[in-house]
Amino acid sequence: MKNLKIYLSMMLLLIVVSCKKNDEVNPEETKIDLTEHFITWEAPTKTYTGNRIFNWPVLVLFENEGKVKMYSFASNTTPTQGSYTLTDDQLTITTSDQILGFTIKDGSIIDNKGFTYEIQNVKLREFPSTNQFTGNYSGMLNSYMVNTAFPFSYSFNQTQFGEGYNGQPQLDYVLNPINNVFAISSINSVVRYFLMVDGKLTIVRFKSGSTNAESLLYGTLFKDQ
Repeated sequence: MKNLKIYLSMMLLLIVVSCKKNDEVNPEETKIDLTEHFITWEAPTKTYTGNRIFNWPVLVLFENEGKVKMYSFASNTTPTQGSYTLTDDQLTITTSDQILGFTIKDGSIIDNKGFTYEIQNVKLREFPSTNQFTGNYSGMLNSYMVNTAFPFSYSFNQTQFGEGYNGQPQLDYVLNPINNVFAISSINSVVRYFLMVDGKLTIVRFKSGSTNAESLLYGTLFKDQ
C-alpha cells in the first residue's frame, strides 16, 4: 500500500508538470514590420568618361498592403512600383522586370539573389525617430558627364534647405523628408535626391534639358565640423 501511494504521488506530480508545460506558450519570434524599415544598396556603374565608377544608391521603401517603392538614384524617373512578401526569414520583392530575394537574420540581410547587376553594401535599416538632415554640409559633387567636380554647400533645418557654390547657403527651398532619411526636391529645372544614412549625405542632382558638365552631379558630403 505504501509503495502504491508513492507511485500514485509520483504520477500525479508528473501529470501536473506536464500540464503546466503544455499550458506555457513559447514566445514566438516577433515578425519584423517592414513598413518601419527600408533597404539600401549601391550599384557601382562606370561613367561615360574616364572609366570612373559611381556607386549609385538604390532605396527601397515598404508600404502597407504589401506594396513597395524602389528609387534608383541613377535615373531621373518616378520610383519603380512593386510588391513584397515576408515568409519566415525570406523577403521577396517583385516588380514588373525583376524578382529579388533577401534572407534576413537578426535584423540584418545576410544573403540576396535575383540581381542582374553588381551590388554592394546591402543593408536593412530602421527609420530613425528624428530628422537626420539638420545641419550644414559641404564638399564636391562629381560630374557624370566629364571628369570634373564642383564645390557645393548645403544647409538644412526641419522643413527647408539651401544650396550654394560658395559660402553659407540661404534656406530658400522647401524640404519634405520621407521617414527622416530621404527627400526629393524638384525646383524649376533641377531635381535633387537626398539620402542621409551612416552620417553621410548622398546627393544626386539632375538638371533637366542640359547636356553640359552640370547636367548630372553626384557626391557624398559630411557634416561640417
